[in-house]
Amino acid sequence: MPFEELNEDHAPPSPELFLDTSIHCSKLKGPLFRERIEDVFRLFTWKSTSTYTKVEFGNVVLAQAEYYLRKLDEFDCFDKTLDFIGNVLPHRLHPKKVTWSFNLLKANGVNDAERTERARLYLRRLMKLGVQFVEDLCDRPLADGTDCYWAKRGVHKRRDGRLTWKTPICKREKKRCRVDEFFNENQSVFKQIKVAIDALPDKVKSIQLRSFSEVIGRALEDPTVLLDYRSGCIRLADAIIAVDSLSHKNMFSQNDAESELLTKILGQDFYYLPPNPDKGVLVQLAIDNPPDC
Repeated sequence: MPFEELNEDHAPPSPELFLDTSIHCSKLKGPLFRERIEDVFRLFTWKSTSTYTKVEFGNVVLAQAEYYLRKLDEFDCFDKTLDFIGNVLPHRLHPKKVTWSFNLLKANGVNDAERTERARLYLRRLMKLGVQFVEDLCDRPLADGTDCYWAKRGVHKRRDGRLTWKTPICKREKKRCRVDEFFNENQSVFKQIKVAIDALPDKVKSIQLRSFSEVIGRALEDPTVLLDYRSGCIRLADAIIAVDSLSHKNMFSQNDAESELLTKILGQDFYYLPPNPDKGVLVQLAIDNPPDC
């Protein structure tokens, strides 16, 4: 079904809303995003997510917060930190660091010394909160089909007191989660996702959708390939989160290309948060054909 703009007469099919990683991240953006997110939240009495979104949140947000803290310590100057990120750091190679500087480096203060200290305090609070940010936004329990080790590990405190987010380094030789078992339990759904992607015209397949299809194909032969983070589960992350939402009727996401397809397959209403605030929030109602589980 086509998208329609969310309006006051909209009535969700159930009181539960499932959040993907993009919504957790967008809560840290400005009012153009936060206000629309709250408009959607008010329609529901229960918000949930997958524990796997904690890993994605760490990679997207916490890794950048750690980097900005390092640069603030290096320059001991808020203005020089912004100058470096905006004018020295190669934007093509580090797009996340540039984009998230607008959201996480807050210029509060009457002079540079005050701005520097306040930025440090804000980023340190964010790092201390870590992946708990995701849990605090939702009602418990969270969906935890993969029992992700890294989601429980969270931010690491070094001996020198610095807080760091480390990108997962999981390998199948040292099994730490049950993502392979999760795939087996939901194999029929993952097959449906692959079939739907493969049936799309090449011109509408995003790079991520192509990756989903390729990884699912390998996992159908050997699910343990997913235990290798870099070549396995990270390349299937949004699909894993989507399948973890199977018991929910409503999905909220800012990723249109992937979530539009995934919610159709899973029989969910899709609440889409476009980057352009003039479009408000869009809703794609589900076709009544839930997946074969």
